[in-house]
Amino acid sequence: MYIYSFKLLPLERSPLPTAFIQNLISFLNLGMVGFVTSAVAVRFVFPAVSLEGESFWIIRSSPLPLKDFLWAKFWSSVLPLLVLAEVLIVLSNVLLKVSTLMMVVGVTTAALMTFGIAALGIGMGAVFPRFRYENVAQIPTGFGGIAYMIVTMLFIGAVVTLEASPVYRIFMAHAFGRRISAAGWAWTGLSFFLVIALNVAAVVLPMKIGIKRLMSREI
Repeated sequence: MYIYSFKLLPLERSPLPTAFIQNLISFLNLGMVGFVTSAVAVRFVFPAVSLEGESFWIIRSSPLPLKDFLWAKFWSSVLPLLVLAEVLIVLSNVLLKVSTLMMVVGVTTAALMTFGIAALGIGMGAVFPRFRYENVAQIPTGFGGIAYMIVTMLFIGAVVTLEASPVYRIFMAHAFGRRISAAGWAWTGLSFFLVIALNVAAVVLPMKIGIKRLMSREI
């Protein structure tokens, strides 16, 4: 349904140039793909630690370091999310017939955000574990699940906001043959650097905090 909706967009009726609308929707689609990915993650990634249930004490008392335990949860969660995000962004961009620039930006950004979304899910799931539950669906409905969705929305919004100005500048330069000034390239480089730094922080910090939280938890 999500992919098919792009095929039904009446782009030819827009008063703006079709190419501009196609690439604009493609860029805004980054946020939507991020939200869809985080919605899946709150159901399947956030509960990953809590799924150990009351047998978590076995993990805690085993020789397996909690760091390895949490990173194993991360890698087993991020790969399916990455496939989902890339399929959504690639197919929607193909239907929109976007430029190569927007395709590269979309694929790269979706991949980076997916790592951050998965790490936030595992890390915050370790900070707010719920080992006693009657139904698995109850795990993401508490305070931790709500906090996770809020944080991921802020994270996705920050990534899209940081990329908006440089992507627009590069697109307009390619579309109308304009030259980007040295100051423009400097700002573009800084924006993309901040995006990468934000994604690295979104992966490292939640995992570290989650590990400390589990280590301080009594068996």
